Formats: sequence, C-alpha cells, structure tokens
Amino acid sequence: MQDNLTKWNWKSNPFVLTIDPKLFTGYEEQVKAMMNHIENKHKVALLTGNTGSGKTSMLKWLEYNIRENVFYVSKPPQNPDMFVDIALDAFPLTFWEKILKKKPNLHNLPKYINNKLKGNHLVFLLDEAHETNKDVLEWLRVTVDQIDNVSLTMAGLPVLEEMLKEKLETLDQRITNRITLTSLTRDDTRDLIRKRIESVGGSGTIPFTEDAIDKIYHRTGGFPREVLKHCDKLISRVDKKVIDASDVDGLREFTPQNVRVDEPVVYFSPKPPSMDQIKSLPYKQRKIVELLSNENWVTPSLIIEKLDFKSYKTKGHAIRSTNNILHRLMLDGFVQRESRGKTFMYSLTPKVKTMFVEA
Repeated sequence: MQDNLTKWNWKSNPFVLTIDPKLFTGYEEQVKAMMNHIENKHKVALLTGNTGSGKTSMLKWLEYNIRENVFYVSKPPQNPDMFVDIALDAFPLTFWEKILKKKPNLHNLPKYINNKLKGNHLVFLLDEAHETNKDVLEWLRVTVDQIDNVSLTMAGLPVLEEMLKEKLETLDQRITNRITLTSLTRDDTRDLIRKRIESVGGSGTIPFTEDAIDKIYHRTGGFPREVLKHCDKLISRVDKKVIDASDVDGLREFTPQNVRVDEPVVYFSPKPPSMDQIKSLPYKQRKIVELLSNENWVTPSLIIEKLDFKSYKTKGHAIRSTNNILHRLMLDGFVQRESRGKTFMYSLTPKVKTMFVEA
C-alpha cells in the first residue's frame, strides 16, 4: 500500500472510511431542502436513507457549515433522563449555577435550554434515531414543543419512518420536511473520488480512468460508503500506475463455504439484476429480497422468523433451505454477506438497494 501512495504522491490513503464534512459530495436538492428547513426555523425534519447513503456525512456537513448554536448527537440515548447530560454538554452550567446546585432535571430541561438560548435558534441534529425507543422519541416530541426556537433533524434508516407512523403518530404529524438520501449520481461519484484524492495531495481522479469510474459507479449503485470501499480495495490490490475498467471487472471476491471473513462478500453477476428479474424470482427468493430491502444485515434465523416460512419440518430444515436460497441470491448479484462474530449476516447489494429506493 505504501508503495502505491508514493507512486501517486498521496500523503495517506484517501479512501479510509472516515467522515470529513469538507469532503461531503452530492445530494444538492436534499441539502437545499435541509437548509430551507433550518433557515425557516421549522421544528422537525426527518432524514432517512439506507446504510452507507451518507446520512451522517450530511449531518456533519450541516454542523460544520452552520457552526453557531448547532448540536450534533451521534446516537440517541435509551433513556430520556440521559438528555439532561446531553443538554449540559451543549449548555454547560455557569460557575454560579454549580455553586447554587441549579443542575436541570428532565422536567425543567426545556426551561433551562430556553434560558441558555436567550431567543437564539438551536439546530439539533440527532443521528441513528432508529436505534432508540418509543419513550425517548415521545419525550423528544414534548420537549421540542416546549423549546421556543429549535429545529430538530432526526436521521435514521427507512425503518424509522415506519416506526413513527405506526407507533408515534403525534411526532410523525409534526414532521414538516421528509428528506431521503438515495445514492449519488455518476458525476457525484466521480466528484467524491476526486475530492478524496485531492485531499491527500493527489491530482484529479488519477489513477482511475473515466471507464473505471463508470464501472465503480454501476458496481456500487452510487452508495458513498461502497464507492470508498471499492476504491480502497482497488488501490490495495492493483499493482500498476493506472486503474482501468478491467481492474474493476477483476475485483471479484469469493469465499468458500465454512470460511469466515471480516468484510462483506459479494458475488458479482456479469450484469446487475433488474427490477423485472426481482419480480420474476421464485416466491421464497423474492420474499427474502423484499425483506432485505427494508432491513440491514440480518441473520438467516431472523429471515425465517420474519417471513414465517411454515413449509419446513424443522427449524434446521428451514435454516439449511434459507442458506441455500441466500447463496443463490449471492451468485446472482442480489445479496452480499459479512461475518459478525460467529454469525453470517446478509444484506442487499448496493445496486439492488438503489433499485428499491428509486422504485
């Protein structure tokens, strides 16, 4: 790897999965919608997208560019009481408040925040909101109503919107802006690669040819995280100065059965699957693909539980059959897998995820 960095005059690997708000790329319409939400001081916005679509990068971009009275929380608490400590990080107690022991509690927290804001606008960015529970979200709704001048953005997987509609209608009705991140365009994919390379001292998109970028875009579906992972693998494995389309075609991964890996395994079919192919899949294959379009990284056991396949004699038969179906879907380019400890987890490939988002 170090030889390649030297060869291209790079100070470091530009495709490491780190978030730098200065390198955020694409999603112009979504960024405009989010900025309008904040500038108009609306109360609640919902930002959704599949894993790797760039939700966190967009929130960090907002934090970086707004700067004043913006507060980013990377993960929501599992207990409403924890919001007190979160608020104190944003609005610390003064010396006299500490002396007088005026630390706020959950009930007077909105009043405490209003006093600290002094009429100024607060931009509250809450990431991974799908990982919390109904109690926390309900408390958040009440608190946002009581804070005079706050704009909340909740970001999460698409399941978050479904959860709000089913279990928290009062919060769902307060959402004034619903913004979805799908995937980058081909030009945005190129721009992401260029920005990353230039950030470490490189020039343009060198060493990637335009045909290679085309292949990367179609292979990854334009999902930012997948683009970075593909580029990282290419610069690690290709031992020449220029990376062309044939190198991307040659980026195939195969893991024999019973061998576990720590990174996603994708079996690439010669041509990416189409929505018509999905509709014509056998019943069980199609049901698994549809389930994975709403889930991220699930086990075969969870697939069986959610789809309630009842035609098998035992659970062992069901798991063996489901594993065979998943293997078939991997070979056909619908599904990818990765190991989590002793368990294999499955997800749709980026291209197929994109097709469901656009459908």
